[in-house]
Amino acid sequence: MSSQGSGQGRARGRARGRARGQTPVGQVGDQGAALPPTAVPHARPAAQAAQYLPPGLAPPQTASIGRARGRAKNQPQPGKGVTGEHQLPAKALTRGTYRGAEVGHVQGLSQAMGSLKLEQGGNGGNGDAPLERTVSRGVMRGRRDISSIVCTRPESLYDKKGTQGTAVKLLTNYFILNKKLDWKLCLYHVEFCPEEDRTHMKKRMMRQHKEVVGDEYIFDGMQLYLPFKLGKEVTELASKREGDDAVYQVKIKFIKELGHLDSQYLQIMGILLSRCMELLGLQLIGRNYFNPKAEARDDKYEIVIWPGFSTSIRQHEQSLLLNVDVTHKFLRSETAYKYFQKAQGNIKDVAGKYLLGNVVMTKYNERTYRIDDISWDTTPRSKFQYKGGEISYMEYYEKSYNIKIKDPNQPMLLSKPKKRDLRRGSGMIYLVPELCVMTGLTDEMRQDFNMMRDLSHYMRMTPDKRVATLLRFNQDLSSSKLIRDEMQNWGLKIATDLVEVQGRILPPETICQGEKVITFDQKSSDWSRETRSLKLHSAISLKNWAMVFTSRSNEDARELSTTLQRVGPPMGMSIASPRNICLRGDSTPEFVGVLNDLSAFQLVLVILPNNRLDRYSAIKRHLTVKIGVPSQCVLSRTLFKKQRLMSVATKIAIQMNCKLGGEPWKVNVPIKLAMVIGYDTYHDKRTRGASYGGIVSSINQSWTRYFSQVSQHRNQEELTNNFAAGVKNALAKFVEFNGTTPQYVLVYRDGVGEGQIEYVKEHEIQAIKQCFETCKVNPKFAFIIVSKRITTRIMSDMRGRPDNPSPGTVVDDVITLPERYDFYLISQSVNQGTVSPTSFNIIEDSTGLRPDYMQRLAYKLTHMYFNWQGTVRVPAPCQFAHKLAYLTGQSINAPAHRDLMDLLWYL
Repeated sequence: MSSQGSGQGRARGRARGRARGQTPVGQVGDQGAALPPTAVPHARPAAQAAQYLPPGLAPPQTASIGRARGRAKNQPQPGKGVTGEHQLPAKALTRGTYRGAEVGHVQGLSQAMGSLKLEQGGNGGNGDAPLERTVSRGVMRGRRDISSIVCTRPESLYDKKGTQGTAVKLLTNYFILNKKLDWKLCLYHVEFCPEEDRTHMKKRMMRQHKEVVGDEYIFDGMQLYLPFKLGKEVTELASKREGDDAVYQVKIKFIKELGHLDSQYLQIMGILLSRCMELLGLQLIGRNYFNPKAEARDDKYEIVIWPGFSTSIRQHEQSLLLNVDVTHKFLRSETAYKYFQKAQGNIKDVAGKYLLGNVVMTKYNERTYRIDDISWDTTPRSKFQYKGGEISYMEYYEKSYNIKIKDPNQPMLLSKPKKRDLRRGSGMIYLVPELCVMTGLTDEMRQDFNMMRDLSHYMRMTPDKRVATLLRFNQDLSSSKLIRDEMQNWGLKIATDLVEVQGRILPPETICQGEKVITFDQKSSDWSRETRSLKLHSAISLKNWAMVFTSRSNEDARELSTTLQRVGPPMGMSIASPRNICLRGDSTPEFVGVLNDLSAFQLVLVILPNNRLDRYSAIKRHLTVKIGVPSQCVLSRTLFKKQRLMSVATKIAIQMNCKLGGEPWKVNVPIKLAMVIGYDTYHDKRTRGASYGGIVSSINQSWTRYFSQVSQHRNQEELTNNFAAGVKNALAKFVEFNGTTPQYVLVYRDGVGEGQIEYVKEHEIQAIKQCFETCKVNPKFAFIIVSKRITTRIMSDMRGRPDNPSPGTVVDDVITLPERYDFYLISQSVNQGTVSPTSFNIIEDSTGLRPDYMQRLAYKLTHMYFNWQGTVRVPAPCQFAHKLAYLTGQSINAPAHRDLMDLLWYL
């Protein structure tokens, strides 16, 4: 493979879905030294850039953070390939040619062209995500490998569209890509005689035949992609090799015409889309394109926001559609080096707490990396192999970027290579802390209410403003002659209007609480007011309980106890006076020290002076794992506003009732002897590979009582085994409670990335079916993947003004996928921004239930999350499983006591 400085490397990486001029990951430098990438962003006119800003923000006059000063174009960065203290070379990518630029081999096109996103993004909450999260959920999220499109639609399914509900006209964030009638995407195999092993030489010889293959082609040295079919099945050409004019016979053999279900089809669309985004002057960072020229600064919080777009092209039900959504990148003014400077006490513990698992952006090339470890023995003085010799990091950055590192003794940050990098032989990536800008928001920032409110104002775009931004983006695409020519050469044209679909608003549900049946405003999806004076559906009296607090919270504890005893009886919940335990101090040992004497109590309520995670975790771990007593933790600041104490106490009482085994409300369940199972996974950002999976299964026929299990796993095989074992335990518990086996089993699986679907279908479902055989049961079975981190947005179009659709809105056509049994459901109501739909993908179904029933059941379950008197984004079992896995992974790090497994102790 040629060196970085050679003429062969100058064009590499430009069509890989990155910014033009960027050197790809794993690029091999002289003498085989592995070198990470460098990006040289395109410029963009300020007037054109400003229109992508969120409302109320203007582009600053100063340069953006992280802009490299005096950097050399296409300069590499050190730090790949290390074992111990020795640098090891990494293998280079094999590349092809796209309009004179280099692209990856077809087997790696999705990596090479940037992420071709199918269903990603989103926030997991209601409405737009006000901030950027650094904790990934799902094994293959982010820049996922796309090896094939998995067909999950059951063969017996003829029509996946429902009919119930009121029809409604909706807008989406999709544009139609119109194709020429004779448009084709053809795959050819190319052979050279005599054989030629050098890929770059084969590319040069292919360029000699533009009169045959045209200007628009993709060639990786072996496979050729054309937007048309050549006249012959086998085309033979003659090429001259540069240098010695040796004549080669080139045989181009037709393989097949790619259909929309071929993985290469999506990859080529991704290449084309990446090229268009580059021509707009946008810069690829991570998996999305951003516009640094249109950055917005918030000086109050010292945060810079880069507006951008997430895009994807995919064949949907009737048309090839371009999906576009507005996204943002958060950058903080502080560098990673700051955490070494301000660390007090044990610097390793402090730096590890604030840095590990976070994402940083390097100043000199604007690339993002996840911090996986800190190398305390490596400093900028350390040397690595470079161009046949050794060079220190300090010397390298000064020579290549004109950057002088100020602290030569700072430890280096380590970023683990991704799986695809490992397959190429890449090693650890070394980063200099003072050159790494922190991204995202810290936990402290997230807990700052004022900051969250202000950033939400910037981030959350109302539907009408979102539509206007998308149409401006489309106008930019259409007004660029280069982009129009690019699309036309491939036989494509982007429609100017957003895709309209017809959805349905499902019939409203009724809430059963006690002996009352409640109807509520479906638009608000909140029934707290209607049920305020009603008894709970099943109330548990609290006769023997304890309250732990500090001396400073003495008055708050007394008022909370009195208020709980006042709000309990109207709900049918008798609450006795607690045993009060007042602590002098607020240290963790003092709180934990009094807990051993409380094992005989029904419940322990703890008033915490602040939200310190270590103290909260120690209390929860002791009560939940060791003693097996349900607990309720309340922050003292929650009790400050006395005028809201009745409302706060009511919500606390409902939670306490659930943790004791009570049932606040229910909805009508039309099928009998059915068990619903929710599964979700929590991935600890601090320790890559350590994950907890929560399995929550219903044990009664009204789906109000649940059996909860959690287990740790480090790979997919362990996850599958634990999942199957959890289903087996769930079946046993259902039989114990009902005296019979379930006739239906419905599994709602959250936390599945696009690249995991095939694994889930082939392994997890098969393991569950094998579990059924082992247990000698044969229920009607459905497995539904629930995805809330998606980029699809759905808006109502009332009188020409886009707005958020009503909760209960379902879309099951046009923007759904032909190879899936899927639908989108909007179940929640939001007050700010654009509501985010949830995708339901039914990948296994032997229930015989019509699509209407599957949609109605999903909507019913969004009413059953007992922590909120309203609907939520996902079915309640999924939300319960998320809470269980999150609390276990974040705080207690072990399964709960067996006495708590049939209680919702984690609410």
